[in-house]
Amino acid sequence: MSQAHHPLVEAALLLDRSIRLFLTSDEGLHAETWILAVARLAGTELQRSILSGATQDDEEGGDRRFWSRRHRPAQASGDEQGQRLVAVLLATLAQLGEPLEEEAIICPSEASAGALLSLEQTRERLGTLVAACARSHGLGAVEMAEALTIATALALHQCRDLVPLTRGAGLAVTGLVEGAKTARPMAAAA
Repeated sequence: MSQAHHPLVEAALLLDRSIRLFLTSDEGLHAETWILAVARLAGTELQRSILSGATQDDEEGGDRRFWSRRHRPAQASGDEQGQRLVAVLLATLAQLGEPLEEEAIICPSEASAGALLSLEQTRERLGTLVAACARSHGLGAVEMAEALTIATALALHQCRDLVPLTRGAGLAVTGLVEGAKTARPMAAAA
């Protein structure tokens, strides 16, 4: 890998390290909570991009610092963007030496599947971090959803001895869906 990383990869690496630190307690880091938290945030950013895009009528509308012309939400539906995030997850896992077919993913029967934080707690605890990372890397909501999806794949890779990859990927997909269901703007960084 070259010295200069793409801003998306730099953001994903920063998010991976930072979220891990924010979620580590005296008892350690709970693998399922970590995977679900990062995936939920990716889903939240995806839905936020769709909601924000619905109010952008022209190039001057909305908060332009969060949008690049190539990532305008009107270009794809939520389902298409969700499928793109699953593709990013699988491609990143393959690059990490963990190839996985989408058909092999085992989604848990319970929505939260053992997470120690709820969706709202995840957003409250990590929302400011995500917003600060977006600003510092100049990324919009769609790009942050992709960076968080890459960070989710990194978490899956690092937790592979604790959570089988097929189940971990199922947790990730569940988290993406949970996060996208009821998105709201992330807390602004102080």
